[in-house]
Amino acid sequence: GRADRAGPFHSNNEIYCNQIRVFDLQIETWLDPPKSTNPPEGRRSHSAFPYQGGLYVFGGYNARLNRHFQDLWKFTPESGQWQRVEVQGKGPCARRRQCCCVLGDKILLFGGTSPSQDQDLQDEFYLMDHSDLYILDFSPSLKTLCKLAVLHYNLDQSCLPHDIRWELSAMTTNSNISRPLLSSHG
Repeated sequence: GRADRAGPFHSNNEIYCNQIRVFDLQIETWLDPPKSTNPPEGRRSHSAFPYQGGLYVFGGYNARLNRHFQDLWKFTPESGQWQRVEVQGKGPCARRRQCCCVLGDKILLFGGTSPSQDQDLQDEFYLMDHSDLYILDFSPSLKTLCKLAVLHYNLDQSCLPHDIRWELSAMTTNSNISRPLLSSHG
């Protein structure tokens, strides 16, 4: 998350912490987990969600670095280990303020905000509001793996059934719903 060196007062001297704290619900106390190894860069406006005993963190923003993230990290509480997760397929662009929800073995990521492609990437006031949806499947079916192989190797799709061709098109077609945000700064 983000804090300010001046404490509760805003001094524009931000701190981006990458430490984890654990709240024990039984004793109602904040605890330090085991010492973390190789934590991700500190950030704010990221998404965090639990899945099968791990804590996953996606995206976010660090103003000190002037950087939006598109990385996915897994934290294992028992060991205090961080691990960057490498996913296959085309994922979301670097962004912050997105929503991630766990649904079975899938993570649904919706929306978020990132630098507008039409403006100077160094200006944080020119942002694009996304209305897109991405699905991260931790347990893909054989059908899904085959569709990904067709796309990855750019295989001929003409002999495939209509419904498979439609699904491949839906997987690769931009929704064009996203739009730049109006800024009061420019």
